[in-house]
Parts: sequence; C-alpha cells; structure tokens
Amino acid sequence: MDTPDELVIVPHTHWDREWYEPHDVFRLRLVHMVDHLLDTLEQNPGYRFTLDGQAAAVDDYLEMRPEQRARVAAAVERGQLAVGPFLILLDEFLCDGETIVRNLELGLRSSRRLGHEMRLGYLPDMFGHSAQMPQLLRGFGLRDAMMWRGVPARVDSHAFAWTAPDGSTVRAEYLMDGYGNALDLFALPGQLEQLVAEYRDGVAGRYGAEPILGMLGTDHSAPPADLMQVVDAANASGGEVSITVDTAEGYVRRVAPEWAAGDDGALAGLPVVEGELRSHARGNLLPGVFSIRTNLKQAMADAERRLSIAERLDAAFGSDDHRTFFDAAWYRLVESTAHDSVTGCGVDATAIEVEGRLATAAHVARGVVLRTMERIAASATPDRHVVANPTGFARRAHVEIRLHDPARLELGSGVQLLDALPEVLGDETMATGELRKLLARIHGRELFGQLINDWAFTDQGVRFQVAEAPVGEFDLAAFTEELERRIASDLSGERSWRVEIVADPRRVALVGVDVGGVALAELDPTTATATDDPVTVGDRTLANRWLTATVGERGEVTIQAADGTVLRDALRLVDEGDRGDSYNFGPVASATPVTDPDEVEVSVLEAGPLRGRLRVRRRYAVPARLDARDPDARSEASVPLVVDTVLELREGEPMLRVEVEFVNPAADHRLRVLVPTAERRLPGSSAAGQYVVTERGREGEGGWGEFPLPTYPVARFVYAGRTSLLVTKHSEYEVVTDDRSGDDAIALTLVRAVGMMSVNVHPLRDEPAGGQFEVPGAQYLGMRVRTSFAVLPSAAGWAASGAARWAELLRTEPEVVRGTRGGPAVVGGVAGAGGAAGAADDLPDGPVLEIGGDVVLESLRTVTDASGEAVLEARFVNYRSQAQPLAARAAGVWDRTDLSGAVLEHGVDLASFEIGAARIETFRRRTA
Repeated sequence: MDTPDELVIVPHTHWDREWYEPHDVFRLRLVHMVDHLLDTLEQNPGYRFTLDGQAAAVDDYLEMRPEQRARVAAAVERGQLAVGPFLILLDEFLCDGETIVRNLELGLRSSRRLGHEMRLGYLPDMFGHSAQMPQLLRGFGLRDAMMWRGVPARVDSHAFAWTAPDGSTVRAEYLMDGYGNALDLFALPGQLEQLVAEYRDGVAGRYGAEPILGMLGTDHSAPPADLMQVVDAANASGGEVSITVDTAEGYVRRVAPEWAAGDDGALAGLPVVEGELRSHARGNLLPGVFSIRTNLKQAMADAERRLSIAERLDAAFGSDDHRTFFDAAWYRLVESTAHDSVTGCGVDATAIEVEGRLATAAHVARGVVLRTMERIAASATPDRHVVANPTGFARRAHVEIRLHDPARLELGSGVQLLDALPEVLGDETMATGELRKLLARIHGRELFGQLINDWAFTDQGVRFQVAEAPVGEFDLAAFTEELERRIASDLSGERSWRVEIVADPRRVALVGVDVGGVALAELDPTTATATDDPVTVGDRTLANRWLTATVGERGEVTIQAADGTVLRDALRLVDEGDRGDSYNFGPVASATPVTDPDEVEVSVLEAGPLRGRLRVRRRYAVPARLDARDPDARSEASVPLVVDTVLELREGEPMLRVEVEFVNPAADHRLRVLVPTAERRLPGSSAAGQYVVTERGREGEGGWGEFPLPTYPVARFVYAGRTSLLVTKHSEYEVVTDDRSGDDAIALTLVRAVGMMSVNVHPLRDEPAGGQFEVPGAQYLGMRVRTSFAVLPSAAGWAASGAARWAELLRTEPEVVRGTRGGPAVVGGVAGAGGAAGAADDLPDGPVLEIGGDVVLESLRTVTDASGEAVLEARFVNYRSQAQPLAARAAGVWDRTDLSGAVLEHGVDLASFEIGAARIETFRRRTA
C-alpha cells in the first residue's frame, strides 16, 4: 500500500469575529496577533499563513492599523499571506442565497485591493453546508472547497467531489480531524518526528501516496513564531516524513494539480457527494442555532428583503447612483452572517451588536426606497397613488392608503374601508399674546404633518382645515396679516382663543390593483375594481374560491382547499421544556408538553371583500422555568402565555396568511406551531432556501456524539404531504407525528428560550460547544416575538401549486406612494416632501422585467461592468428539478454571465432561454 512521505503544515488562525466576546474585544486580540504575524513573515521567508478565508479579518486589522497596508499587501504578493475569498465565514443556512453571492463579491473586492485572493472556498467551521455552495463557488471561478462539519460517514478519503443539484462540482478537501489536527503534533517539545510518523500511520488509508494535510491553528490564536526553525530541525533529523509549510490553497494545488489546471476529469475515482452536507457523523452540527434568538433571524430576513426591494426599485425607477450606499449596507449585512453572529450562539452583547448592524443595513434600504418613491410620486397628482411592484411576477397588489372624506367619494369595488383616523389633530386654548406661536408651527403649508387647505377666524378662535393632499392655494402672507390684525385688536393680550387643527374625515382603505412584473400602476380609488373571487367572513370563518378556514372552539383551525385537501387541527401550539443551550435543544424527559389553551377568544378584524382577518387569542398556563432542584423537570409555578394568531385571506390567493404574536413570559422552553400535512408516515420533506429545494429525510446521520435531531433550517418554504408552509424569516422546522391525529405535521419553532450559551453537560451532546456563559437575553423574557407565514394546501405538490412563486409574493410586498405632481403632498409621513428626487418624466410605461413562468427573479440591480459602465443585472433561480423556460421579457440586449460578471453567452433571448434544473443564471443588459 502506498504510504505518504510528506506532511504539509498549514499555519492558520480560526478567527471567530465575535462570539463569547463582542467584535471589538476580539478585534483588539486580532490586531496584536497580526502585528506579530507580519514580523514573523518578514523574518521567515518560508513561513506561510492562511488568514481564515475571510477578508473581514484584514479589513478589521487595517481599520485600526491603516499604516500597515503596504506590509500586508507585500505579504500577500510574496505568497506568504492568504486572504479571502469570502468577506466573512458565514452560516450557510441563516442567510439568503443572494447574500452568499454578495459575501463572495465583497470578499473578492477587499482581497484584490491587497493583490489577490486565495482561490479556495475555505469553509472550516460552518454548521453544515448548503447544497448550492458548489454552484456558487464555480460561479466565481473557484474550483475547490475545504470543510469539516457535515460530511457523511461514507467519505473515507481526504477529498471528494461535491456536486450541487445542477451538476456543478468542486473538489472538496475534507478536514476529517478538524481544522486543528496538527496541534497535537507540536504539543510535546522534541517529539515532532515521532508524533508525525504515528499520525501518518493512522491516516495513511485516507491519503494513499498523497501528502497529508496538517492544519496548525485554532480559535483566536496563531502558530508560534519559531515554527520554521522547529520544522527545519525535524527535517534535518532525517525522519520518515518530510515536513513542508504552505497555505491552504497551496496544499490543494500540490495534491490536485490537474484539477487546478482545469481538467474536469481529474476527480475520477473520488467519492461523490451530492447536495447539502448535514451529517453529524464526524462533527457536531449544533442545529439549535436555527431556533435561538428568533428575532435575530427575523432581522436578517428583513434586512435582506428590504435591500433587495430597494435595489430593484432603484434600478428600475431611480435616477441617482446609490451603488456606494448599497455596498455599505451589504457589508453590514454580510458581516452579520458570521457563523457565531446571526446564529445567536454568542453572548448577549454580541447579539445586540449584530441586530444593530442589521438595522443599519435596513435603514439604508429604507432611505433608497423613500428617495425612489418620491421620484415615482412626481408622476401622479395628489388625488392618486402609485403602486410599485418589486417582484418579477405580475400580481394582484393589495395596498393600504388613506382616503379623505370617503363618504363623499364614489369608491370602486376594489376598495375596502378599514379604520377611521382621528380628525381633530389639535385643540387648545391660547391667549392673544401667544398666537404668534402658530407662525412657528407652520412651515410653508405644513402644519402637524398635514397640509393646510383652509383656515378661518371666528369670534371663538381660529380653525385650520388640513389634509394629506392640497386643495387650492394657501396664502401664508394673507394668514399672517389677519393674525396680526386679530392680535392688534386685543390691547390687553389676555383674550382666550380656541385653536383647532381639523383633518378631513379620513379612513385607511385597502385597495386592490393589478400590476406587472417590476412595474408601476396608478391607483384611483374611484375606479379600482375587485376580482371575481371575493373573501367572505363569518364569526369564525374565512373563505374565497381557493380555500376555507374555520376556527374551532379550542382555537384549532380547519383549512379546506378547493382540490379537497383538508388540514384539520392546524396551528395548534405545543410548549415544552428545554434544558439545553443556544447550540442544541435539550428535551425535559419528565415534563408533559402544554398543548391546550385555558381560554379562547375569536374576533373579526376585517370583513372582506378584498381581505378578511380573524384574530384568535389563546391563553395558556405554562411552567415558568425549569425546576431549580431537578434540571429534568419544569417548575410547578406557572405563568400566563397569551398568543394572538391572526388569520388572513385575500381575494384570489390560495394561501392562508398567518401571524403569531406573543410576549414571552417563560424561561427554558420551546414553543412550536403545528401545521398538518394530511398524510402519515411521510419519508421526509422538501425545504427551500439558499437558491435550492433540498429533500430531507426524517432521521439524520449520527456518530460523533451529538444526537441527530431532525430539526432543519428553512428560508422560503417547506413542503410535506399536502402542505407547503411558506415562511418570511429564517426558521427551524421538523416533520413530527401528531399524537392526536396520528398524521404527520410540520412543527415550526416560534421561540426557544435558554439561559446558557453552552452547557457542559447536555442530554443530546457529548461535549461542550463553547464556554458555559450565562446569556439571560436568550431567555427572551418580556420579549415580543412575531412570526409570519402562510399555509398553502395542495395535493399537487410544491412545484405544481406554485410554492416558489407564492413564497416570493408573500415575502416581497409592493410599495405605494401618494402623487405629488402639481403640488406638495404627504410622502413617507412627511408633508411637502414631493419633488425631492427630481422629475419623473422618464419612468417606464410597462413592466421592466416580467416573468411568465415559475422561475424566480432573485436580484435586479445596477452594477459596474468591466469597462466601468453602470449596467442593469438580473439574477434568476429555477427551484424545480426540471429545466423550464425563463419566459422573461425585458427591453434591451442581454448577455449571460457568471456570478463574477464574466460574459458566457452574448445576445440571449430572455423569453426563450431555457434555465436548467436548480440553476442560478445571471444576465446583464448591454449599455449600447
């Protein structure tokens, strides 16, 4: 048998950017470490160092040490320091697929500012790997990956061929013994040669004659400065195994030169692994991170969605260059995807910092949307509104507007009146000497956030009539003149005046309007028409042509679809104890779950016909926490848990929208909602996220020492039996057997509350996942938790029922703005904001990019091409396992590119282009 005769040492650090300490504490350590590292590299020409595959570590360092940029760049140029290609070592399941693309874009850009990036998808410590990662890496020209966790037990060699669902393949170097496997070899002074020989004998079967990989490094540390001297001494002693030092990329180039040179046949003979990597066989996957701090997952999904919407509207309808704003926002979002950041498995200070960065990214998006909508508003008069649809699908948009004096309007059938708004905005008494205060309150025409349409003095005082839209003119000079005359008439200055600011009678109204893909539609409430599929509402029922939802006495919901599918006892809540930590759920064996409410109230919130809404309020008594004396029991003391579940059905929609909201009163527990599948003994589920639908079984592969709980991540939808559950945030689900019905159900986690980052003794995990730090913030006590999703029942399966399309429509709502042409109006809650974004005479008349099939438009933005020109880029994903026509129409000539922007095919017809199964395809419109 061939025996390796070479050990390649890869010095590195694994830099958790934030975890059991917040970012700036760890950065201080990073800066000092890199200071010493640069000295070491310059003093030892043979030293090589891999800086963890994430360019953010270099960015963090240079922000504190900008004077060291030349030294860092020189080390990169000499090949001693490997940086990138990622910006951050992400959690691959707690962000969207587009965020992974932006991660690589930003990482490559940052790395190339220093020279060049490491051409290796380095993924050493992620909690499993997404099925599309090979396609994403290949889209940027990266042919290799390196990882540890998640690889199935059947892989018995140091490398394998990892294939995405579309067939894209990378060579994967498997860190079978982790990213610190060489640490023990250097642990005992003077014994390196012996320990290396022993390790070689133990792993020879994995390597054959190929060099062994020795990863020398661990969390937040660097190998010793005298490494080269130790290695040289060992080699000089004439041991059986020679030792060399290289980067991670250098190692894979050494063992697979033909593959590196572009030979696609060079992987023949390697084990082939398809799809996602979520095996517990040789490393803990720590799946509880998907359900801890669920509001953090919501913040991530919100920021991603808002940035995507802002980019689409800006590219389609804007006139300004916001690329630098988007770069800054995506940087904040991407750095928050780190595998100890959005996961929520760090200390409370880290979670607070991450949530703040995500909020900042969302604020940038809001700023761009407001700016773009102001421009759009200039295309319509103030008595109209304009709706902007950011999705690629033509849709029936339902938007809320405010109507003035609706009783005097002849409203179209496509208008549903909602809440009345206050009419009296101000009512106070002033003395004559105080009346000039009114002039300070009036800004042009604005008063109390509204526009003055009329005013009048009476014997009792002065009355202003205000509204969101202007009517006639307001002469401030005339008002001032009359005010001064009234003041002058009261020489004592003591007369009392009643000052009233009264708005026209106002109602919030829901209006339905048809709008094309990435398109605008002008909305006139007097002519808006309803569809032929109205929503009817009873005391406990919602119904349209597609489905009927009925609330039972215990708060349970029966959902019946038009195809005969019936989901019984849906949306039942299950509360159970959790003795685990932020990494793993820990069941409480002696406790019975709480499943039945003590009280149920059902009320009608909206009665149709465009939208019907019922609120189901359920009150439960749940244990307050774990028993202080017995960690395997819940306390006898209980606290009230009040859960509001709002059911919503819209005209023409085959899905029941659901919002569950509560303030968490209890510690040490997990609360889940059950959605029936109407079938039994299902083999598994199909879950969408990261640009792919992944098939998963009911059991996971174990072996390392962590019980493989089949709780999985979902970002778009999960399908099982006759149910597609569409989600709006990164969530955790499990297919379970419902003890009451015997049917299978999808259990969606709403909250998982624990008090420890990691516990030393865990019922489902043999070893600690980190330090045993208290994290009281993860208990979510007093925290409001809101989860929105939709239930799409169908016997036809997720593809035929259009789950991918409906998930996109659910998560991407249209924007609406009141017109400002011809005068100011209230825009974005600010009176007189119209016209700030310039003229709107060049807005497109029809759809900018409309998809006729089921392929999803995932990104539409303005990018800079190789020549420095600003061009329009569109990215599409086919979630189905069969090829289908793109069926998109858009003006201009489009070229197909890879993810980096390199042209693959010129002049593509978007309407007839066939997009392959599970393919991610990118196109750029030519400027000329």
